[in-house]
Amino acid sequence: MDKKLLVGICLPDKGNIFAYIFIRLSLYMQKAKWISLRPSLDNIDFEKRDALLLSGGNDIDPLLYGGHKDAHNTLLDKKRDSFELEMIDKAYKKKIPILGVCRGAQLINIYFKGSLYPTIFDLDESIIHNNSIFPVKKVIVKIFSKLFTIVQHKEIVANCIHNQAIKEIGKNLKVSATDGKIIEAIEKKDYPFLLGVQWHPEYLLYLKEHRNIFRSFVKSSLSS
Repeated sequence: MDKKLLVGICLPDKGNIFAYIFIRLSLYMQKAKWISLRPSLDNIDFEKRDALLLSGGNDIDPLLYGGHKDAHNTLLDKKRDSFELEMIDKAYKKKIPILGVCRGAQLINIYFKGSLYPTIFDLDESIIHNNSIFPVKKVIVKIFSKLFTIVQHKEIVANCIHNQAIKEIGKNLKVSATDGKIIEAIEKKDYPFLLGVQWHPEYLLYLKEHRNIFRSFVKSSLSS
């Protein structure tokens, strides 16, 4: 790789250490470089960024998608919400590749005027939701999607570490995978690379289809 690709990774001011380590490993495996983008850091020069990756973390403020302020009782990070929506806006206007992981996928959906279920149980009270960084569910990938061209499978296994879920899909976005009830991936076709996955592929690098997500992300960044 001749070009020194630089990926901006959106992170909270505190926490997400393990996710950050594994995301860095994922990018390192693809010979890409990275820089942390945090709400409190003054290092936001998007002219030097080749791609944007939004990592997982806290639930998103329900007021950002028309929900009630007391819709759930988990910790919020409103400063991070605002900061990362700004980062998405800058990246989208610059037309650089964008990858959203878990919370990142949800925030992409909100940026495009979509909404969320404040908790998964608002979608279905009887839903079985096993939280694990290891594969605990099957995800059905739509054949005519960007995601399918990346993973090359109609069905993949994925992990599950989230409390909220996508409800109404954002404008001009497409659903590219579900588990039957929960929207597991969204994408935008008329864009160099814009993909959001509800699971955490950085913890599943031992599976080729999940490594391919980072490979395609980096490859798109080099050609954009």
